Amino acid sequence: MVDNNITTTVDLIQTSKSLSDTLNLTSQHILIYLPLIFFIFGLIGFIGNVFTYLQPQLRSNTCCIYLLCGSFIDIINLSINSFPTFLAAKYGIYIPWYLSSVLCKFNIFIFVFLPHLSLNFLCMAIIDRFAITCDHTSSIRRITQLRIVPWMIGLTVLTSGLFSLYAPINYDLMYGYLCISIQPMVTSISYIVLIGLISPITMIIFVLLTYRNIRRSRGRVSEVGRKCGQNLRNQFIVTIFAQILITTFIALQWIIAYTYFTFAPIYTLTPVDLSIIIFVFSLSNSFYYLNNVKAFYVSILTSRVFRKAFVGGMSNLFRRYIRQQMNVSLINPFTQTRN
Repeated sequence: MVDNNITTTVDLIQTSKSLSDTLNLTSQHILIYLPLIFFIFGLIGFIGNVFTYLQPQLRSNTCCIYLLCGSFIDIINLSINSFPTFLAAKYGIYIPWYLSSVLCKFNIFIFVFLPHLSLNFLCMAIIDRFAITCDHTSSIRRITQLRIVPWMIGLTVLTSGLFSLYAPINYDLMYGYLCISIQPMVTSISYIVLIGLISPITMIIFVLLTYRNIRRSRGRVSEVGRKCGQNLRNQFIVTIFAQILITTFIALQWIIAYTYFTFAPIYTLTPVDLSIIIFVFSLSNSFYYLNNVKAFYVSILTSRVFRKAFVGGMSNLFRRYIRQQMNVSLINPFTQTRN
């Protein structure tokens, strides 16, 4: 009986050690490459978004302006907050953020500010679509005017900055090389509420309000007027809905993992359980950057207007290239003849 118990215990220890080794191996050889993969796809998506949103038929669309601003923030966030983790883990190349208290606070500020600003530009896009579906007599439709857009962009940046100020306030350089929170619980609660919950909840609310407006407009507008105006009024609404649903899912899975990691009594866990939690936390944190990658690909899949502008722009670019090559081929024989 005793021998059986000893054998069972040894097997459990070996299984636990094997699981821990597997998780560590996965983290070392797979998770470290996710920032590189996300950066490559994010850069491709950024170029695609800039190319498409600057097409003549889209560049004056206020919703597209907010999405374009969000795309710029996405690639900046991937470049500053995500990709350096790959360089540090793979090649030992570090950005010297921890040389002073000022750099420490600035680093943690942009670490919180950039993802939050990206979410808020998506939030502005759905607010814009909500406004465009309101009654023509509604005062909120004024925010869809082009002259108002710079003010709304400035307000978005200012609001995101104010919501992110808790980070540099609660972080400081400790022991000369550690940038850590001096009030961990206050920092965690502030992050969960201000960054993790407010933006997704706000976006979901405006999704529901926009859907309500669309349902109401279908009941009021005549069949002829519906077909004429619906395409103009509801441009990119399906795309925005899809992006918000995906964004909310990605954000909430990270917030759930972060909340559990923050408040769970980790010190009572076994080494294996702790390895699993750390692995899930790292995986969830890595996948959070999908929010900065997805925009172009979701737009291509869900928006006919976006696809048409992208394909049309690529066709024009290809025709321009062919025309240029034909001009060069016509000029070269003439030059050779003169020589």
